[in-house]
Amino acid sequence: MTVQDEALTVRVRNALSMDKRLSGLPIGVRVSNGEVFLKGTAESLEQVDVVQFIVTGIPGVRHVNVQELEVKRQADE
Repeated sequence: MTVQDEALTVRVRNALSMDKRLSGLPIGVRVSNGEVFLKGTAESLEQVDVVQFIVTGIPGVRHVNVQELEVKRQADE
């Protein structure tokens, strides 16, 4: 991991932790050459969209990969 990737990882984690809509979500962040890989669980598809929107807007992010970001199954399903 490069210094730039480490700095980007910190920026992504900070941005996600500061958004009230995402507080407490267990999301792991890995960055490689400006590509951000997110892994964890969201409450809804809307939260996944919010995560992707926030991370995409961070300077230095070239691509956001949310393939490993799962949505919890709702109790009534």
